[in-house]
Amino acid sequence: MELDALFGDSDVDTVEEAPAEEPEGIGWKALALFICGGLVITALAVAFMVWVIEGLVL
Repeated sequence: MELDALFGDSDVDTVEEAPAEEPEGIGWKALALFICGGLVITALAVAFMVWVIEGLVL
């Protein structure tokens, strides 16, 4: 139901919404997730290598 029908005023101005802007790039959240994921994978790889080397030496 429109406001004109409720209040009987035909001089109500309508406000048009601005079009949504396209996001640029991949975004800081995706970048942070990518970096953190890379650090976790690197840490797991290093831990596995240390475990294997200790197993061979000991």
